[in-house]
Amino acid sequence: MSLATNAALTPAMQQYQRMKAEHPDALLFFRMGDFYELFFEDAVVASRALEIALTSRAKDRDGAAIPMCGVPYHAGPSYLARLVRQGFRVALCEQVEDPRTAKGVVRREVVRVVTPGTQLDASALEAGETAYLLALAPGETTLGAAWLDATTGDFFVSEWEGPGRWDRLRDEVGATRPRELLVPRGAELPTWLADPAQAEGAIPRTSLDEAAFDPRSGRRDLTVHFGVASLEAFGCEALRRAAGAAGAVLRYVRETQKRDLAHVTSLRTRHHGDGLVIDGLTRRNLELVENLSDGGRRGTLLDVLDETTTAMGSRLLREWILRPLVHVEPVQDRLDAVEELAFRTVERGRLREAFQGVQDLDRIVGRVTLGTASPRDLVALARSLRALPAAAQAVDACAAPLVRAQVKDLDPPLDVAADVEGTLVDEPPATVRDGGLVRDGVDPELDELRRMSHGGRTTIAAIEERERSRTGIASLKVRFNRVFGYYIEVSRSNLALVPPDYVRKQTIAGGERFVTPELKEYEEKVLRADERILEREAEIFDALRGRVAAAARAVQSTSRAAAVLDVLATLAEVSARYNYVKPRIGDSDELIYVEGRHPVMERVLSEPFVANDLKMGEGSPRVLVLTGPNMGGKSTFLRQTALIVLMAQMGCFVPAREAKVGIVDRIFTRVGATDHILRGQSTFMVEMEETAHILRHATARSLLLLDEIGRGTATFDGLSIAWAVAEHIARDPKAGGKTLFATHYHELTDLAADLPGVGNLHVSAREWRDSVVFLRKIEPGGSDRSFGIHVARLAGLPAPVVARAQEILRNLERTEFDREGRPRLARSEEPTPPEGGRQLALFGGEEEAVLEDLRRLDLDHLTPLQALAVLDELRKRLKP
Repeated sequence: MSLATNAALTPAMQQYQRMKAEHPDALLFFRMGDFYELFFEDAVVASRALEIALTSRAKDRDGAAIPMCGVPYHAGPSYLARLVRQGFRVALCEQVEDPRTAKGVVRREVVRVVTPGTQLDASALEAGETAYLLALAPGETTLGAAWLDATTGDFFVSEWEGPGRWDRLRDEVGATRPRELLVPRGAELPTWLADPAQAEGAIPRTSLDEAAFDPRSGRRDLTVHFGVASLEAFGCEALRRAAGAAGAVLRYVRETQKRDLAHVTSLRTRHHGDGLVIDGLTRRNLELVENLSDGGRRGTLLDVLDETTTAMGSRLLREWILRPLVHVEPVQDRLDAVEELAFRTVERGRLREAFQGVQDLDRIVGRVTLGTASPRDLVALARSLRALPAAAQAVDACAAPLVRAQVKDLDPPLDVAADVEGTLVDEPPATVRDGGLVRDGVDPELDELRRMSHGGRTTIAAIEERERSRTGIASLKVRFNRVFGYYIEVSRSNLALVPPDYVRKQTIAGGERFVTPELKEYEEKVLRADERILEREAEIFDALRGRVAAAARAVQSTSRAAAVLDVLATLAEVSARYNYVKPRIGDSDELIYVEGRHPVMERVLSEPFVANDLKMGEGSPRVLVLTGPNMGGKSTFLRQTALIVLMAQMGCFVPAREAKVGIVDRIFTRVGATDHILRGQSTFMVEMEETAHILRHATARSLLLLDEIGRGTATFDGLSIAWAVAEHIARDPKAGGKTLFATHYHELTDLAADLPGVGNLHVSAREWRDSVVFLRKIEPGGSDRSFGIHVARLAGLPAPVVARAQEILRNLERTEFDREGRPRLARSEEPTPPEGGRQLALFGGEEEAVLEDLRRLDLDHLTPLQALAVLDELRKRLKP
């Protein structure tokens, strides 16, 4: 439905049309009194998206009805958030002059454009999550990228070269989860980013002219914004594509928010190799910040570790989990700080208690500089700044270098707090328009207006009392409403007593309403004073907000220090509570832990978690083939190994009795079975693609966790692939580092005899009374059984199916062949009578089963008492 021609529109609708033409790709929230109204096609789209009634405005001059819907002004943020979550852009068109004094149509302007990446409303944001806007500047062989969180001012860039540049971006996109993507119009994007069926492709995308990503313009904008001569101090002077992307995202936020971004005070450059790389598959498999069941936080590593007391700390902890360190010194600094805080229980408690009073400083400052902060935001900022000296004092005696550095930077600008406290009342209203937010004594003009307002009302009360005495009308009342202002109300029975100087204003059911020149004069004074009070308070608040914005850099520096201390104290708290140990960190090839545990599983299991040991590298095998039964705990062992390494390199203590971790550069996992039906990819195809990705990108410093490679195809095909993959990793250290290779192909245990650096582990289990007991203990050596049929029985497979599966398994294990040399899988142990007589058998079915169980007994691992119990059970089975 298109807009009508200008000639057919009323003046207000002509104004709407002009605003809409300036923002054709956004829904226009057009302020009309106490409502935001939407018209024409915007109304049709918004009514459907918001599930609100679609009505129509009075017909235009051509007689056509104009579709219309609207939402109350005070509820606008919640409706706006709903639209933005659905990927819409919304342009807020506000009234910028007083309708009472406007001549003709009230002047309106678009004051802000809200997009998925520039949503600033606190109610629409998760405190512990970031809200990045990502801009990409692709070249023929180079890719520049810039991330900006408009809510906090966090700003960083990266640039990559070569064929792997899109893979590098994919890893970063998965970790940062941007809310909106800016790309040059017509740019060629990889399938994973361009295809809406892909998880990453769900990012709302905005296309800009290619000129917006020009490196020279970007560099110029950045140097002007930061007031520097070059970008050398930020580490990106030579990164042309990154500068182009950074300039684009900075301009985009500035243009949509119609504000100078004073809270964007710094720029960081992330280089490949600065952090431990965790690709999307590994991040999901390890359930670092989102679980596999519903994508929520419950049951994740973040869920276990996040005991932070501030929103800034929660976001920083998430970043540490998703981007651990790869250099020994900074990891050691974090571990030393956690160690000291873990032992200083009293100081840690005081620090965490002080942080309880600290609000989200970064986002408050963001709203302040962007002009959306409320009076309550400023009061919360002042109270938070006041709480920080106690936090610094709590850990002032600590000696760990990282703690000392944060205490030094924890220098809150208390003059800002004093300014806010001296200007605003202790409990201000939610919005400026509610009035009553500025203290008495702050502004002489405001004080005089308030005296006039209160004094005028007192005078009107005195007028009422005097008029009652003068007229003798005891029931006379002086009242006020918005239509008539102040008036004198006289009942019908007393109209004969009304003096001649009263001017009749209105007749009502019970009497008459009158005004006098004196009453009208006071009314004008009071109303003018009340209106001016609101105007003056708004002016004072705007000035205060500007002074706070000028201190943005100081507040942000303090906020960063508080966030680091909060995370360090949290890791110390969790480590002490859950009996974690400080790992030894180095550049060696070793990975050793004693009595290691899975940090999440041990918290959610109702039974005690079985701890296990691991030793890899530096003289021990670098590739370990792990065999054992289904449900035995192989996948848990793989995941706990990865989490122990990750926790160590993020600077956290680890769930073990002892641990030594050689720094790794990447963690790869190939765990679980998935398919991509919409892309026509089977489970096996996905498995092979993931395996290929690992083999292409793994290095000698990587940690590889491979589970059931080759299981998605025929047995011999799968075994061949699994063998070749394990052999490739073992023979070429440059192609793969320390590797745990869990498999049900027991033949792979032979690799240990053929290749140096390969060892075997197995998950122990015991058979007992025709069932299996999973001990979940990792022991040296290989295993030749998977107990799959036992697991099938536990899963509820019908008994005849289980019994038949056992027959076929025995045939396979005895390698029964037919005349053509094929295994006789269908051979049945039940005797089949031949023609004319009964087939004789040396043993019946039960006797054969007993013999088979005797052959399988592991006598080396049975105690004398267990052996007697087993023999007794077998004897009972043979009784007629």
